[in-house]
Amino acid sequence: MADNVEMNVTNDSTKKEKKKPNKKIIVIVIIAAIVLIIGGIAVVGMIGSMTAGMQEAMNMMAGENEILYEVEKVDVKQEITTSGTVIGLEKNAYTSPVTAKVEEIRVETGQIVKKGDVLLTYDTTDLGDNLARVQLQAQSERAAGNASYEAANEAAGKTSNAKSKIKDLKKDIKELNEDIKKLSKTISDYEAKVKAANEGKAPEEYDLTAGLTEEQIKKYNKAITDLEKKNKSLASKQEELAKQEAIVEANKDVKVSSSTAAQISASNQLSDMSVNAAQEQVDAAEAGIVAVADGIVESVEIVKGSYANETQTLMTIINADKIGVEFAISKDDLTAITEGQKARVVIADKEYTGKVEFVSRVATMDSTALGTASSGGSIKGRIVIDNPDDSIFVGVAAKAYIFIGESVGTLAIPYSALCTDVEGDYVLVVNDNNIIERKNLTLGLYSGEYYEVLDGLAEGDKVITEVTKNMKPGDEYVAPVATTGMTMY
Repeated sequence: MADNVEMNVTNDSTKKEKKKPNKKIIVIVIIAAIVLIIGGIAVVGMIGSMTAGMQEAMNMMAGENEILYEVEKVDVKQEITTSGTVIGLEKNAYTSPVTAKVEEIRVETGQIVKKGDVLLTYDTTDLGDNLARVQLQAQSERAAGNASYEAANEAAGKTSNAKSKIKDLKKDIKELNEDIKKLSKTISDYEAKVKAANEGKAPEEYDLTAGLTEEQIKKYNKAITDLEKKNKSLASKQEELAKQEAIVEANKDVKVSSSTAAQISASNQLSDMSVNAAQEQVDAAEAGIVAVADGIVESVEIVKGSYANETQTLMTIINADKIGVEFAISKDDLTAITEGQKARVVIADKEYTGKVEFVSRVATMDSTALGTASSGGSIKGRIVIDNPDDSIFVGVAAKAYIFIGESVGTLAIPYSALCTDVEGDYVLVVNDNNIIERKNLTLGLYSGEYYEVLDGLAEGDKVITEVTKNMKPGDEYVAPVATTGMTMY
């Protein structure tokens, strides 16, 4: 026999490691037996007895520590976690305002654009030629009328213009007369004060400032100046009024038939409309297509050198301020999701806050749902992101967390401890006498690790987290025995 003894202890490698916050850790100190050979005598029997006893204690302590959870207060925050896709919630379709050749496209799909950026330009050569042609045609049509009709039309135009001016002049003259009347009264009032102050004096002895303050003298002088200006303006207006009335009088006998007048008027209006439309086309083409808001180019549906037709969609741009995530949830989570709930989304390791904007009332049958008749399909929803930035890429996958509720400092149990039967939810606990008891539970929120316990447990209760078929209420609790191995030399 060799002079040393080697002992190997192997625990069950199939047990899962569980997250247990603030859990007490039992440190097992194993005192190795030292084999002392004195005089060639090996005390093998004593070593074997010590090894078996220590191994049994270690197995019991290790097993109990692994599957017993002492109930304590923790924070439970419930979120529904799902996956989704980043989408644009609002899009602008840019249509062509003209029919013209595309000269240059300055954006491409996926590019970020800012409000005011020029997205596309046109070749305006054809439109410019068309404007010149329409202008010449309008001039020709205006000159094609009979001279008499033109004269009559001109006379009618002069009369109409003169009448319009007469109306404005009469209004101005009326206002001037009112102003002159007010100024005249103001001057008369001041002069009356001066006269009263100089009463008893000969006219040549009058003090023209007597009875007036310095401020009143300034106003008096200003009134005189304003009165002179108003009188001059009145005379000018009256002269112009007489001139316009003479024009009306001179053309009152120039007549043209109503049908001819209508024909000339319509022709001129059509010519003007054609010229204006051609000018608008040139102006629109010269301006090009300009971004109306910050955004991301979703598609470009025209190529350089091709002709764009009016109202043809040239490109679609996603509004950069309206970005969200489209997600899907199962029917089991449907009652927990409502519009307006807070949410957070993770896109490429960056987190954003938001809220649920929409929950569909129509289920979608995906491939999973089609394979299960009772599944009922999935429900789609949308989250709108509060403050999207330039780091977001539309179309990529996103992780969505929808906030349901939170309990701070509440009793909770780990997922692995919960049992369920026809009577409801329950756990098995070990009492102070090491006897297994059943405790029925009322559960609240749940996180990724814990169930909140609303009723049924007290702080400090020892809950079995790995219940086996051999564990029954009323039995004495026995910790599972770990696998051991021993090699003796």
